[in-house]
Amino acid sequence: MMSDWEIIQLIVQGNSELFRELVGRYKKAVYSLCYRMLKNHEEAEDLSQEAFIKTYNYLGKYDPSYKFSTWILKIATNTTIDYLRKKKVETLPLEEEIATKQEGASAEAVYFHHHNKDLIQEAINQLPADYRTLIVLYHQYGLSYKEIADSVNLPMTKVKNRLHRGRSLLKEKLINIKEEGAQWTAKQVQL
Repeated sequence: MMSDWEIIQLIVQGNSELFRELVGRYKKAVYSLCYRMLKNHEEAEDLSQEAFIKTYNYLGKYDPSYKFSTWILKIATNTTIDYLRKKKVETLPLEEEIATKQEGASAEAVYFHHHNKDLIQEAINQLPADYRTLIVLYHQYGLSYKEIADSVNLPMTKVKNRLHRGRSLLKEKLINIKEEGAQWTAKQVQL
């Protein structure tokens, strides 16, 4: 099995058919990132394709000192952010997946899992786009601070600060959502 760098070298030398191999390796990650930023299947597919076209066009500029996965996710992130700027969308809905084992779980446990997942999703949707993107890249994709900094063209200190601030905002929003829910439940009980 050839490494990404070996494939890239052959593509740059004229064997464009090998690009399919790179697409096959990274299409799920690129699509997933676009979808999490847009929460729209068709737009995510379109932007994934656009990100791969940009990747192909810039393969000659790829620096092998960086992981290819980080580089292609940076292209996908920037493509999606540019698209959102053009649309002038104020928020980026993201879906935060929480993995749990539900086999053998009680109906109550499954309900609370879905309820908590919805609350977390609601809180993430309320975060400013700058924080949301970094939280997803760090927590969902497991990128390091350096990989995130490379992906979004920010200094490492700014990435760390925004992640810290994003987590604080997320915590505040979750507390507010929980309090609002408790108030709503109290009103239901009074009725």
